[in-house]
This record gives sequence, structure tokens and C-alpha cells, in this order.
Amino acid sequence: MSPMKDSDIARLMAQLQESSDSDTTTKVVTKARKSSSKRTKGSKKPNWESASLPSWFTLSKYGKQVFDELYMFINNADPVMLIGGTGLGKTAMTSAVASAIGRGSTSFNCYSGMDIASLVGLWRPNKGSIEWEHGLLTRAIIEGLVVLIEEYTRATPELKSKMFGVLDSKNRYWALPEAGIDSVPVHEGFTMVASANPAGNGYVGTMREDKASMSRFAGVIEINEPLADENKAMLNATNDKDLSDRIVRFAEILRKDPLTYISTRDMYYLATTIKSGMSAKRAVELTIAPKFEGNQETIITNARSVFEELGKEINLEESVADAIKGAN
Repeated sequence: MSPMKDSDIARLMAQLQESSDSDTTTKVVTKARKSSSKRTKGSKKPNWESASLPSWFTLSKYGKQVFDELYMFINNADPVMLIGGTGLGKTAMTSAVASAIGRGSTSFNCYSGMDIASLVGLWRPNKGSIEWEHGLLTRAIIEGLVVLIEEYTRATPELKSKMFGVLDSKNRYWALPEAGIDSVPVHEGFTMVASANPAGNGYVGTMREDKASMSRFAGVIEINEPLADENKAMLNATNDKDLSDRIVRFAEILRKDPLTYISTRDMYYLATTIKSGMSAKRAVELTIAPKFEGNQETIITNARSVFEELGKEINLEESVADAIKGAN
């Protein structure tokens, strides 16, 4: 592509400024209200009960602590990293905090070999000419959204190096050399939240961040336990105290081994599947066991011991091998 003319660059810069100042709806799909024009740094935090969490997701005491800590970083527009296992509530928490502050939020997942054009922007044909279209991340930066970058440790070096400028504590910038523009306006409320799974512990492709990357984050919150009150969550999902207690006990047994640590999300899927009428044995086979390769026998054995009296749905006479095969 030939170099852009000065007139084209001026036109694009005008479009960028218009995007930054306009109150019109953009192409970025947000999960909460649009960002306010001013940061609310130092303002009193709202009660977490007013946050837009899923109906079954009541915060535990630990969850309330993380909510307050994440609120502080996002309210100050400081980048923060969340490190913890999948399904513990990192995504729901980030969206809820952004909503409580009054900012819009959006998210995307990283993976090896990802093409960042859809995030940054790209040229598209339009009625015989080509026009630059902002990507999801560029829009978020201009409008001041809270962006959750999931699986950040899997992000490509290209994306991480490009993010350095917008993660600076002062004089933040977002360059678009792809569009021939040195820098676009970075909204004062733009905040990046990165999430990552702990290195190892059964997570494929995870790795530790290098010092240069970690130094860009104002804080790192390590999430070592579920953020939801799981007793209340399971009772909400099943409306059956006996069943909810058994699911919580089942999770406690599996979590004694890091290789079979099931998440709140796994528990919720198990609860709703049993509540819908599936036998406990078959529900475990479909919602839990396949996610822990090499540990299926242990999971089925523990399920049989916990759910054996639940309508006699777990047949104690059948072998573990037969249990793993499942009902036809």
C-alpha cells in the first residue's frame, strides 16, 4: 500500500477525535454502561451488593476483599493483573466492578498465533475506496472502557509490545502505524485488566511473564480460592439443600488434589445438570470427569461415595471402569 497523503491523515485524525468526543453508540459491544467522561478517582466505593453479578454469584468474604481491591485499581485507571485458576470468577468480578464504577467493559481471549488486526483495526473497502476501521481494543482505548484481556500470558509478543505505550503510568499513547497515525487519544478512564492462569498446575501453554511486562502493572492480585459463596450459589442453582451440600462436599474432596481442583463454574454446571433431571453419576461424567484427563477414575469414585444415597443414582455394584464408560 502506498504512503498516506497528509490530507488522508488529517481526515483520519478528525474521525478519531470525533469518536472520542461523540456520545453516539460505537461498534464495541459493552457489558455495562458507557464510560463516564471523568475518572472518579478517590470517590467512595459502592456496596458490592449493587454490582451486576449473576443472580447465583453471591460474593464470599474473600470475594468481597478482591472486589474492593480490584475496585481501587480500576477506579484509578491503573492496569492490574489477576492470576488464578479458570472458573473462579475473575471475568464476572471485572465486569461487575466496571459496572459499579459506571464504566463500560469489553473482553477478549488471547491464544498462540492470534491475529491482532481485529483488535487494533484494519483497512476495509467501501464504495470504491478503502477506509480505516477501528478494532475492538482501539475503540476501547478511545472511549475509556475497562478491557479484560483473558489468558494474557498467551498473548503474542506483537500484542504485548504494542500494549506497552498504553500501559505507561504517564503520557500514555496508542500508536497506529497501520493507519499511518503516530498516536490516537487515550481516554483517561481506559483501564486494562489482564487475567492469567497460574503457570503449570495442569494448564497447557501457560507461562510466567517477564519482568518488563509485569512492571507495567500497578498491582497483581492472586486469586487462590473461589470468589463466590459456593454454598449459597449451589443452593440458588438447585433449590435443594441436600443436593447443594453434596456438591460442595464433592468439590472439597476433589480440591484436596491440585490436579482435580474443580472450579465454581464446574460446580454450577453440575448442579444445574442434576437439577434438570439427569442422574448424578451421568452428570459427573459429562460436566466434570472429561475436563481432568488421567483423573477420571478418581473423580467417578469420589462421586459415587458422595452421591450414592441421592435416589440411589450411583450404582455401587458397578466397577469404576463401567462408571467411566457411562450409561448408553
